[in-house]
Amino acid sequence: MAKYIIPIFLIFNVAIFSQIKIAILPFSNLDGNSDYNKYCYEIQDSLTKAFLEVDVDKKFIDVLSLDEVDNAMSEMNLDANAPNFDGQKWNVLEILECDRVISGTFRIVGERFVINSYIYYPETRVSDQTHQAKDIFKREEKILEAIPIIVKKLSKAFIAD
Repeated sequence: MAKYIIPIFLIFNVAIFSQIKIAILPFSNLDGNSDYNKYCYEIQDSLTKAFLEVDVDKKFIDVLSLDEVDNAMSEMNLDANAPNFDGQKWNVLEILECDRVISGTFRIVGERFVINSYIYYPETRVSDQTHQAKDIFKREEKILEAIPIIVKKLSKAFIAD
């Protein structure tokens, strides 16, 4: 009986420790028009929900809830709409203790949003150069159509096809 307990324990431990803890932060509005600030959080919210559906059993990734991220941002007094958010967002990662961060930016070019999303390594603040979702062009009324594109490109960093 004891010889079966050890392998089961090892399998259980490997599954727990192989999870990558991910924080999805609000996106930055590079356009400067405050009318678009709502999308900073809408994109974050939609991405969080979509990534939770990618690995429902949490075999590979553990996505932090919106409440966990919001509480940490509140504790640090951070606001995604503030001009210094890009520089200050790294401070919240000390509270969240995550393995990876997903964040990004958007700006307006012509009549379209250009959305860029990246995976960052918190300890170095450097983005993953292989898995990025860049130059996604969407009209304002279709901005959330970018979410499946972002998830498809970024999830490959965590879950093999």
